[in-house]
Amino acid sequence: MPTPVMVPYRDPLSAQNYKTQRGDSPEDLYQPLYDRVNVATTVPASLGFFSTSQGQSATLIASTATATIVKGYRDTNMQNANVVPTKMFKFIGISVGFVQVPTGLASLTNPFDRELITQGGFMQFKIVDKDILYAPLELLPVINPYAAMATTANNTTIPGINPGGGQGSAMLRLPIAITLNPYENFQVNISWPNGATLTNTLDLYVFLHGFMRRPT
Repeated sequence: MPTPVMVPYRDPLSAQNYKTQRGDSPEDLYQPLYDRVNVATTVPASLGFFSTSQGQSATLIASTATATIVKGYRDTNMQNANVVPTKMFKFIGISVGFVQVPTGLASLTNPFDRELITQGGFMQFKIVDKDILYAPLELLPVINPYAAMATTANNTTIPGINPGGGQGSAMLRLPIAITLNPYENFQVNISWPNGATLTNTLDLYVFLHGFMRRPT
């Protein structure tokens, strides 16, 4: 049997020295994946997250009301729908966040709307065709919870907003991390089997906390 001959790698232009994408020398950074979707007052049976990428139109709370806007980094960091082509992610936790119409934000109906969302819904997380996680929304921590309730002299109860939210980066920590490889399709759906009716529309964030690996 002849001995294999090793052919030396030829690179006359030394192009490998000037690569802008070095997959053989990656860098790891903390970076969650996140997406924001509007929940109408008549809550739908199911909503899909991470499926409307940056640059696409979506109905979201813009200022004092919902509007059709172009999604940007405020709303999502997805560049493609349901897939991240060139980066790998290691997810270590999941959380949700609420955005409610600023007019009357302190209204007592807003906490009720949140409870209707969390008590009646569940999340399904899937990578390619494999179910990774089912979880009722009650299990997922809220980034911006209400901090207090106060009753005024005119006997009106007003909830106190937690300013800024995100204190401590509250999340459901995953005992076993989940890896999302480049080019793997994934889906996050939230469903409300019994429906619900909200007093005011709201936006709902999903945060997949973790680390991003990208070529240097």
